[in-house]
Amino acid sequence: MSVATTRRSVLMGALGLAGAMTSFGAAYAETTRLRLAWWGGNERTRRTQEVLRLYQQRVNGVELAGEVSNSEYFTKLATQVVGRSAPDVFQLEPNSFADFVKRDCVLALDGLMPNPIDAAGISRAMLDLCAVDGKVWGIPQALNSFAMMYDKDAFATAGVAPPDAQTSWDDYADRMVELTKALNRRRYWGSCDASGYSYAFQVWLRQRGRDLFTADQALGFGKDDVAEWFAYWDKLRQRGGCVPADVAALSPDSTINLMPLIQGKAATSFAFSNQIVGMQATTPVQLAMTMFPNGGAGAKPGQFYRPASSWSIYAQSPNPEAAARFVNFFVSDPEAAKILGVERGVPMSPALRASILPTLRPVERATVEYIDAIADKVGPYPPPPPKGSQQFGQLMKRAADAVAFNSASISDSAATLMKDAHSIL
Repeated sequence: MSVATTRRSVLMGALGLAGAMTSFGAAYAETTRLRLAWWGGNERTRRTQEVLRLYQQRVNGVELAGEVSNSEYFTKLATQVVGRSAPDVFQLEPNSFADFVKRDCVLALDGLMPNPIDAAGISRAMLDLCAVDGKVWGIPQALNSFAMMYDKDAFATAGVAPPDAQTSWDDYADRMVELTKALNRRRYWGSCDASGYSYAFQVWLRQRGRDLFTADQALGFGKDDVAEWFAYWDKLRQRGGCVPADVAALSPDSTINLMPLIQGKAATSFAFSNQIVGMQATTPVQLAMTMFPNGGAGAKPGQFYRPASSWSIYAQSPNPEAAARFVNFFVSDPEAAKILGVERGVPMSPALRASILPTLRPVERATVEYIDAIADKVGPYPPPPPKGSQQFGQLMKRAADAVAFNSASISDSAATLMKDAHSIL
């Protein structure tokens, strides 16, 4: 089997593979060729490539070509779907899942289970996280939730208590201002600016009994909610507790190498629990994690368990069964699970989870312990987002940046976001 990995961004440049096809093993005259696409940083790509090599040792006559992206991943995938050139197998996540299913580009997997996809180790409840309209469209790789990552030494040096599950949004803001002043480092702040992070906004909404989207595929919030969210971050920005606009603009999402925490510009970043593995591999500072701030007395749970990522098959793939066999291997093979660890999240299968625990490093065990620790603090999984919702994150970031750069008022930016959000649904 031949394995090739390509990348159209700085990631593979960092690995010394920019602009190149990397091949492993022998090529076969009669081969089944599969293209695979995923997003992620250096650590994820390293582990994924190792699993591809393992698959090469097990299966002859298959050629795998990996396509790796980061913040441009979903834009690129959507373009490939329109051009009918999407990869055979691609990675999705909750905010994008229903959107791509409703584009009629994802293959329903019910007919491929239990053979070649044996999902017996994954509970029905977990499979339902990848179900739309009663059909399964993806196989969940692992479980995660939202998590705030922070620099342990920064808080210790500043003499400020780090955030924990009992920290409210108001408490968090005060601590970030206190830490920034106590450390007094040049171009260093307590918090990242999460005003443009739709997933942080979702947690904040859910704590108030609302959500990004409703079960009937409409927006689940109003202009006043957006304005209050933007005002919180604008006030924190003016108090000096979070990074300024020029720094925030370069951190568009949860891309690890762009996080202010990883760039040495902030003590905290809003992220996903599994990302601590890739983040710790990227920075020398000692990281810890906790939940996002809570909504205060009487608030509802904001966080929820979610499939960190899932594997889906392109509806137009010429080799759906070969693609299904690869997906089955990736999510259920014990050796593959040990290689992947918890970088993509905690394995869905209890048996796989138990099998990898003895092999995990401390930072990896922290992910498993975190998922276990928040069990009584998470709420129900949200309804599938509507078609077009994948663009919402970009719209929110644009509106948030307008406030941060003082190019629009909070009220006007909130109104613009509402108008733009309605237009994509």
